[in-house]
Amino acid sequence: MARGLSTAEIATDLFISPHTLRGHLKAVFGKAGISSRGELVARLFSSWRPR
Repeated sequence: MARGLSTAEIATDLFISPHTLRGHLKAVFGKAGISSRGELVARLFSSWRPR
């Protein structure tokens, strides 16, 4: 997702259906309290610090 891949591309790489991927993303968004891929990527990288 952080590389800008589409739902279909990610699902293909993971050997799951796009529908299944959307369900997983929805669950992650809910647990993280966010509503979009952009918010998720921003949250992941805002606390990331290089070593």
